[in-house]
Amino acid sequence: MAKQRPIRRLFPILLLNLTGFAIAIPVLPALAYAVDGTAVDVGLLYAVQSLGQFLMAPIWGKFSDRLGRKPILLATFAAAALMELATAFVGSLGLLYVTRFIVGLCAGNVATASALIADSTDGQNRSKGMAVIGISFGIGFTLGPAIGAAAGLVAESGVPGITGAGLPFAVAAAMNVVTLGLGAFLLIEPTSSAAERRDNRAATRSRTVWRQLKKGPVFLLCALFFFYTVSLTVLEGTFFIYMEAVYGYDIVEVGFIFAGMGLLMALCHGAVGPISRRIGDLRMTLFGVFTLGIGLMVAPVVPVLWFLLTALSLATFGRALVHPGILAMMSIRSTGGKDTGQLMGILTSSASLGRIFGPATGGFIFAYITPAAPFYFAGGLLIVTGVVWWILWRRYGTPLS
Repeated sequence: MAKQRPIRRLFPILLLNLTGFAIAIPVLPALAYAVDGTAVDVGLLYAVQSLGQFLMAPIWGKFSDRLGRKPILLATFAAAALMELATAFVGSLGLLYVTRFIVGLCAGNVATASALIADSTDGQNRSKGMAVIGISFGIGFTLGPAIGAAAGLVAESGVPGITGAGLPFAVAAAMNVVTLGLGAFLLIEPTSSAAERRDNRAATRSRTVWRQLKKGPVFLLCALFFFYTVSLTVLEGTFFIYMEAVYGYDIVEVGFIFAGMGLLMALCHGAVGPISRRIGDLRMTLFGVFTLGIGLMVAPVVPVLWFLLTALSLATFGRALVHPGILAMMSIRSTGGKDTGQLMGILTSSASLGRIFGPATGGFIFAYITPAAPFYFAGGLLIVTGVVWWILWRRYGTPLS
């Protein structure tokens, strides 16, 4: 039971951290426009932030091997608070790029949180511990956009600074300060030596990544997760500017739409278990991919709000099936639970790469084709990926129920 205490204490800390991070999702485009950015800049800003997260994750992990998990987590919370506050006062596009890249560096601390879980669990219970991260992401990425939208209600529209488009980032900074205080009080450093910390972190980020990727099923699942993430982030980076261009919406309306979709997805997760038991994870995942793809492709066809929201609801249902389906199929690849953390780490890295390419692609497509093009691109990519993936899985994968 003692081993579970660090995880129970980590959950509220990680939830607050990810909620603060998610505040920027719907409101970053508004700040980019306020400092004379373009649709291309919006996509690149999301990509730069994700690049920082991808690059820094293993470095934070190495530091935490030497110094301990808790000190590194607290340091990243403090740095994130400072950079979110700096974002709130940004008055130029160049400085905005700098602050968001550094915020991305701080977001790489999820790898350290994974390592803390690895320190606090044995191989048999590690995958259950890792579920804390997934739950935190799900709740945080629902609450964060809603908080950003609420802050937008009192912000001055169309201007940078802490009283304008920067206000939600000041709220994110305050949340990181609260996270820092709670973390200092609640987090427990696992009782392990530096050598033990290195060994445990290897369970979540191993040097044998390429050996795992040479296995057909592992590679195919990572490829599916990569293209799935690219499709989602193509829209994540352009949804605000699309809603502004077509419907005249600002960060308040867009933020609440994001939050509503997050809530709907959380409700749809209740159907995952029954659907999985009835048709199996493989068919459930493919059904989700095609449902998500079709929903995104038809969403902009009729420029009427109720039609858009109906199509997005369909897409959200599909999304709720894909993510847990891929995770479940990957967990089956684990040999006796010993390399579950390693496989999940590889899968997470494929999603991180997708978050670098997706937003930048969406920004360029929006700017140089049409505002609706990111929807068609994301939906079409998912449908093509689903067809190709199914053909390759039948040849190189292994049967799954």
